[in-house]
Amino acid sequence: MKLFLALLIIVFTLSSCYTMQHVAGTGASKSIVVKQKQWFALWGLVPFNTVNPKDMAEKSNNYIVKTEFSLGDIFLGILTFPISIERQTVTVVH
Repeated sequence: MKLFLALLIIVFTLSSCYTMQHVAGTGASKSIVVKQKQWFALWGLVPFNTVNPKDMAEKSNNYIVKTEFSLGDIFLGILTFPISIERQTVTVVH
């Protein structure tokens, strides 16, 4: 139990939300938002599914892609840490 609490304290004090944003073309011209979850095993080394931002933007060539480990993703990662499953949120605005 002490080890679990120590690990929980370390995770909360050393982790942070991670966000990357990329602009394709001139960026978003509308406010259409599409979100998908990218799942990984072995703490991010092996992807379970493929999330393609170009497909999420449909036929638009101008969009913004935001990839992040949100607070929900981090909490889920804490719960699934023993089985090494991670999740990442990919958001496309076009």
